[in-house]
Amino acid sequence: MAADTLLPRRPRVALFGQFGMGNIGNDASLEAMILTLRQVAPDADLAVICSRPDIVSERFGLPAIGWLRPPLREGWVRQANEALFRLPYRMTGPVRAARIMRGFDMLLVPGTGMLDDFGERAGGVPYIVLKWVAAARLAGCRVAMASIGAGPIHGRVSRFFMMSAARLSNFLSFRDAPSRDFVIRHAGGTGLRSEIFPDLAFALPVPQAPAGPRADLALGVMRYRGWTNTDGGTFQVYIDRLATFAAAYLASGRSIRLVIGETADEEAVAVLRAAVAARSGDLLAARLLYEPVRDIAGVMRQMASAELAVATRFHNVVAALMVGTPVVSLSYGSKNDVLLADMGLGDFTAHVETFDPAWLAARVASLGAQRDRIAGDLRGRVTAYRAALARQGREIAGLLGATGAHAAEADAILSQEAHQ
Repeated sequence: MAADTLLPRRPRVALFGQFGMGNIGNDASLEAMILTLRQVAPDADLAVICSRPDIVSERFGLPAIGWLRPPLREGWVRQANEALFRLPYRMTGPVRAARIMRGFDMLLVPGTGMLDDFGERAGGVPYIVLKWVAAARLAGCRVAMASIGAGPIHGRVSRFFMMSAARLSNFLSFRDAPSRDFVIRHAGGTGLRSEIFPDLAFALPVPQAPAGPRADLALGVMRYRGWTNTDGGTFQVYIDRLATFAAAYLASGRSIRLVIGETADEEAVAVLRAAVAARSGDLLAARLLYEPVRDIAGVMRQMASAELAVATRFHNVVAALMVGTPVVSLSYGSKNDVLLADMGLGDFTAHVETFDPAWLAARVASLGAQRDRIAGDLRGRVTAYRAALARQGREIAGLLGATGAHAAEADAILSQEAHQ
């Protein structure tokens, strides 16, 4: 018997999600789970299956492969494939996924709103999630979904795909009660002990606050175009209302720092500045401070550099809370509202499509009057969140057990995928 067969094999974990696409919150969830696994399962070999493996591999230093088959390079073969409406891909995609998952012990979905159809059609992320979860189970892997956001899912086919994936999971936890209740209602129960744990980003280290004077307000903006991400009219109404609020706030002598949560939000920055300039002139619009950021640490530093915050994206809200900056949420989903209610800020939320600029100004003033007390309360709550996430990490590590998959097979598959 070879000596190496006497040694326990290192467990292999494939982290799965929509990473590397410029969404800072999604990448923060991946970063947090990598950090957690390094602490609770330091011997585990990690890899990532995601939307942009090139970006993820460079940033996190892990092997990564695309959750879609690499594009065909041969000219006539590619043309034939496209002529057949990508039928070969649809047929071979699940086979490829199952082959890859044979090299792993666990498929782990770290956080994000993976089980909703915001901006998605059934053939996109909903189908991809089910394909990989089913492939993992067929390959004998455990499937874990940790601190997941779920619902709403408006498309019936999308709901079938995603709820089927939930039912196939071995470990399923949610970041809030509405997510858990949605899955219980639409998946017919999973048979799992489905607990609520905080969003994974709360496990990340908090960077040191930047030196120098603070802005009066951090304003998190989003390229929000409705749930389907196609409604330009909704985006313009949102920007007009923000501009009305921002122009009046700046005119009172106070300062605003704009913050993004995704690279696409830079469009919202430009349009908002133009809208403020149209109302109040270029000099006032120039006082909308902005510096691009590309990760959650940068967002947290910008939130920490302001006395108060207003934000739309969920992880902009999370970043403000993590650094103890009181925040008003302009929400497009219940996740923001539930989080702020749990933080004692339930009176400081409104829907992104219906908020009134005068209401927002009044809420910001009320938040400012209670700032010090609220900031202290936030720090205590964040500490409790971090403890809960540490417990979840230990539970996930327990699922790995002592037996790992065949490392050589997984390495060969990852190497082959990287060179296609």
